[in-house]
Formats: sequence, structure tokens, C-alpha cells
Amino acid sequence: MVKALSDNPAHVERLCSLFELGAFQGTPSRVPGGFHHYMWRLETQHGYFAVKQLADDMDMKDAATVAQINATEVAATEFSLHGIPALYSLHLDRQHLQLLDGVGYLVYPWTNASACHRNGIEKRHAVIVASTLARMHRSDISVPELGDVPIFPVTSERVIDLVQLARQRNVRYSHILEERLDDLLRIVALHAPALEQLKRHEVISHGDLDHKNVLWDESGEPLIIDWESARRLNPTYELLLEALDWGGITAHFDARPFKTILRSYVDAGGLIVEDMIPAASDAIQGAWVSWLLYNVGRAVGLTDTRQRAIGSSQVDLVLSALLRMEKQADRLTDIAMRYAC
Repeated sequence: MVKALSDNPAHVERLCSLFELGAFQGTPSRVPGGFHHYMWRLETQHGYFAVKQLADDMDMKDAATVAQINATEVAATEFSLHGIPALYSLHLDRQHLQLLDGVGYLVYPWTNASACHRNGIEKRHAVIVASTLARMHRSDISVPELGDVPIFPVTSERVIDLVQLARQRNVRYSHILEERLDDLLRIVALHAPALEQLKRHEVISHGDLDHKNVLWDESGEPLIIDWESARRLNPTYELLLEALDWGGITAHFDARPFKTILRSYVDAGGLIVEDMIPAASDAIQGAWVSWLLYNVGRAVGLTDTRQRAIGSSQVDLVLSALLRMEKQADRLTDIAMRYAC
């Protein structure tokens, strides 16, 4: 178990020294809201900073993992230089990620901007996010450090094994997984071919631009955070993925934000490629199934109660999204086609 930053003054002092933050004041306080990693508010003689302490399950001994995490912050920096409101971590000659005794840290300027609660999302939020996404896709930045993230589509054998294990361990909603096994296998069969088609055109982008990763300041301006998923991906795929999220596909879906995202993206100069829409839809559902099974694995864990709880809640969310997508698929495809070229 990695020691919390609040209990590790030596690491705090080292981070302050590396980035010349000045002497730290008091003990770092935990910031709520981190889904996977741990966030801390650090006060120094020069102001406030946010410190992301990477989760225990991140392999900081793996050079590729370390390089990729750092590269995502480089991508955020590059986007900022292209006028995208990106929050990126402090760095020393493009080295953002700091390893101290095997623990990974990223240090950010503190911001008082905050995420908009899903129930508080307004049309203007969707318009701004879609316009920003179009600008990101048009920027087509170059980040040599950012490698291609290998994607391993889930196999049908893996699906069957995990569904059976969920049932044996009495995971919540395991009966639904069993009942919908044929549907899961159908989605899995379409995933790999969809990914191959989407690879024909890719740009570097954020990869997880849902409402929790967009902060808003007092004047209503956005600030994009959490670039950990930044990678090369197909623009139409990312657009539809975010339009579904902003429409509430995991909660109570509303087609109006979905339409607003698509319309505003096109108005801002983004292109929706008609031939990519079916593949994007298949790839989105395949990605959800991959995430579903990852969290089934979490939920059947026997030792880490926190991870079990997170896994169980995510299984619930993804199942809801898949079921809503199944009901809405034809309608949403028709809407997307209207804005395609």
C-alpha cells in the first residue's frame, strides 16, 4: 500500500523543490472527486497547487506506462499552445510525471473552476464543448512521445468466463449479464472490425471529454482537465462517444444535448464522416463491453473492498448505457447521418 501524500512530508518537500514552489504550508488536504487516483490540495508560500498521486495499481516500474502518462500531459500542453483551454501539469523540459520512491506524481496550478453537475448542464455548455472538440480535431497536433495505445478487443471466451465468474461470486446484476450474454457476444464480434475501419483516420485528442472533465470558471469559460486518456483516435468516434455521454446515456438519456453536440461541432468546422458512423457505433458499444468486463473483474476481487465497490457501481452504469443504446441505436444513427458529409 503506497503511503498517502499527506503522510509523506519528504515527497511534498521534494515536489516543492523540483518545481520551485516555495516551502509548503501545513499538510496537503485530500480533494474529493478523484475516481481512480488521489488528488491533494497543496499550499506553499507561493500559492496553491493540485497534486495528483497516481493509484497503487499503476505500474511505475514499466517504462512504457511512465512514458505514456507523461506524453498525455505533453499533449495537453501542446493543445494549450493551440488555443485549447487545457489544464496541464508543471514540467521540467517536457518531463511532467515525477517518480519518487516508485510513486508517480503530477503537479498542477490550482484552479477554483468546477465541473458542472449533470443536472445543471445547459445548452451553452454543450455548444462550447462541441466547438472546442472541433478545434481540437482540426489542430491535429503532433506529439512524438505519445505512442499508439494497444487495443485488445475482448474475446468471446473472456466474456463467457467473466460472466460465469460473476454468477459464481454473486456479483450484483450477474443475472442480467447471463440473460444478455448473446447480445454481449454479438457486440464483441463487431468490435475488432470497427476498430480497423476507424484507424483509417485518426488525430490526437482528449479521449474522455465528459462533463466531469470540463471545469467552468466564474465567467463561464471552460477548462479541460484529466488528459490521461489522450491518444490517437477517430474524430467521428470521439464525437459520438461524447455526444452520447452529454446526452446522459448512462443515466436518463435526452436526445437534445446529443443533437446540440453534433450541430455545434459541424458549425465549428468539424466533419462527421458518414461512412464512419456505423463503425463508430459498434466501437463505442465494444468499448463499453470492455469496460464492463474490466469492472466485473474488479467486482469479483476478494481483497480490495474499495475496488469491488467501484467495479460493482460501474457494472451498473455500463449495463444501463448498453440497454439504452440498444433502444436508441437506429434513431441516433439517423440523427448523426443528418449532420454527416
